[in-house]
Amino acid sequence: MAGLSTACHSVKKNFDVEIFEATKNAGGRCRSFYDKKLGIEIDNGNHLIFSANSNFLNYCKLIGSKNTLKIYEPKFHFFDLINQHDWSIKINDGPLPFWIFNKNNRVPDTSLIDYLSFLKILVCKETDTISDLFYNNKILLTSFWEPLTLGVLNSSCDQASAYLILNVLKKTFFKGGKFCKIIQPEQNWNKTLINPSLEYLKKNKINLNYNNSLKKIIIKNNFVSELIFNKDTKKVKKEDMVILSTPMSMLKKIFPNIILPTENNTILNIHFKIKIKSKYNPLFGMLNSISHWVFIKRDHISVTVSAANRMNDSDSNEIAKKIWLEVSQVFKLKKKLPEYQVIKEKKATYNQSPKNIKLIQEIKNLPKNLRLAGDWTQKNFPCTIESAILSGKNSLIIN
Repeated sequence: MAGLSTACHSVKKNFDVEIFEATKNAGGRCRSFYDKKLGIEIDNGNHLIFSANSNFLNYCKLIGSKNTLKIYEPKFHFFDLINQHDWSIKINDGPLPFWIFNKNNRVPDTSLIDYLSFLKILVCKETDTISDLFYNNKILLTSFWEPLTLGVLNSSCDQASAYLILNVLKKTFFKGGKFCKIIQPEQNWNKTLINPSLEYLKKNKINLNYNNSLKKIIIKNNFVSELIFNKDTKKVKKEDMVILSTPMSMLKKIFPNIILPTENNTILNIHFKIKIKSKYNPLFGMLNSISHWVFIKRDHISVTVSAANRMNDSDSNEIAKKIWLEVSQVFKLKKKLPEYQVIKEKKATYNQSPKNIKLIQEIKNLPKNLRLAGDWTQKNFPCTIESAILSGKNSLIIN
């Protein structure tokens, strides 16, 4: 997605653009595809978008896809699998959190005084994890901070950077409900992001060179002078700008001396072919369960398990059975296991810990005419669609 953002923002600035895509499809984890097993289109990954994500919204406006979005009220539903209790939090407008004064709008079994602990994150250090700050309030840790952290950072609370979560909260919850509305595509991410991006580029006479993976970069006098692809060789002038939108692993192969995080976190998505009408639209969080977030689509439901490294080698059939057992309890379904598809994204994000974020912040000594794009390159924000789009936009800023 970062590469498409870079290309579309380049066109907006009237730059001449050439795009080389390593695979046969654009979009990375944001793409959708037709699944032959299920007979429907499914998203490669699920993404939580807030109304505060201005870069995402502006990008949709640029490529003409804002009409493909559905915007929901800032109400977050949860289901506790152990006690079979469902509850919700609705964020009020304005920066003052009046929602915590309503007993029925708080995390169950919490009191008003518990929320004073939120102040800790305002003074967090860059070395703090979420668990460092909230370990002594188990209810809020497991019922608020954990689902938020897993959903936004794809990292466990004992690893996740409190600094990154603070930056997210400053743009969302701390500004009020107007900035916490939930945004999802009306159909899928292809129709909201990928296809409109490609159509925008095509309209501006920009084509992608697919199946063209970068193998080597030739550098002379601290400038990129040549790009070696598996199919082509591209000469680069000093005044040209090369923008790499690659996974960390690829960057490491090209620049082996750069020290990058080596810890990655898996995201597991299980798509069940079943139509459900629910008060939980468009998504809800699950507690005390394997499942973390459940997204309700038009013709299926999709369950996300974040930081799912422990399930990397688990059998997909067994995973689907366990997840369905949980989800069927939420909807009180007696129906047998429906058709399903399990997708394991084993390097979905790097482990967004304070230690690893510091490594990202310390990337330097790149050639003068080279920039990086990618959700992982944004030093102050987590790996999300918002960060991917922002990275493409920022990569065009000339210092």
